[in-house]
Amino acid sequence: FELLRIVSMFFIVLYHTIIHGHVIENSTNPKITMILHLLLFITIVHVNSYVLISGYFQSKSKFKQSKIWSLINADWFYRVIIVIILTSIGAISLSKVQILKQIFVIDITDSYWFIKMYLALYLFSPFLNKLIDQLTKNEYNKLLIILTVILSIIPYFTGEQGFSNTGYTIQHFIYLYLIGGYLRKYPIERSYLFKRCSKQLKQVIFITIFIICAILNYIIYISSQSLNNVNSLVNDITNNLILMSRAYSNPIVIVQTIAFVLFFETLNIRSKIINNLATLTLGIYLVHDNPLMRGVLYQWLRIDNGPVSNYSFILYIFIVSFAIYFTASLIEWIRQLIFHWIYNRKISTKIR
Repeated sequence: FELLRIVSMFFIVLYHTIIHGHVIENSTNPKITMILHLLLFITIVHVNSYVLISGYFQSKSKFKQSKIWSLINADWFYRVIIVIILTSIGAISLSKVQILKQIFVIDITDSYWFIKMYLALYLFSPFLNKLIDQLTKNEYNKLLIILTVILSIIPYFTGEQGFSNTGYTIQHFIYLYLIGGYLRKYPIERSYLFKRCSKQLKQVIFITIFIICAILNYIIYISSQSLNNVNSLVNDITNNLILMSRAYSNPIVIVQTIAFVLFFETLNIRSKIINNLATLTLGIYLVHDNPLMRGVLYQWLRIDNGPVSNYSFILYIFIVSFAIYFTASLIEWIRQLIFHWIYNRKISTKIR
């Protein structure tokens, strides 16, 4: 699961490189555009997988207030440092009010939306854990079916007109948390379908489901675009499917995420290196997806740099994503050393 965190964070970096770097909009080659869309539909599981495994582990763990402060400290540190660095080198120009808004621990804008939702979810976790413990399997099944219909299937076909949920909401995080808790409470290997399957067969099944979901999502997206403007009724349906194709609440993405997580559950890996690298993943998000950093990063790296027509640019996207991942990991490692030193000072102990 620590390896899953690493892979998921790389998916996030790659996804953001394509989206925030406006690569699809800049593509002038239809085949490159198709490859980019497929990459998006493959990596779309990134956020869901993080939240789902949080439910998987936290459903059996105790609430720790220190975890909240650790998250807020990291969030605040990067807000302040990035504002100072970017304004000092003249990369951005901000008013005093804008600077105050940026360095406020949890602002009211959409920046670092994941951190805000994750903090809210963690505050809910003790109560969700009590619910998970008390529910029978039959009740739990019914609850997940109801939530899937209300928070995933209806929004997918109605384009949020029935129930609003694209996956950026606390209700979606709670839904994924409950799915993670279910997988922990009722392991898949005990189920009737998978009880007699070998580990290798389960891996093949989960990878196959993952790939089928990604391709299916792409086919629906492309088909919806081609059927657009047929008539008003068809337009309503296709517009909704296009809108929700990359929504985290998309039921196809939900199934894809579960297959993704279950595949990693079948792996048996012991590695201190992987465990140590996994502790850096949240910092990678805070570094590269800071709203101010995002505005200049992809121009500096020549991602958002005009028309894209050469296939080599796809390789360049991967190289840039690896570079961002590695550099942000190094920065987060340094930050953790600094905060560990501060944490062990006598004054910090007295404050606590």
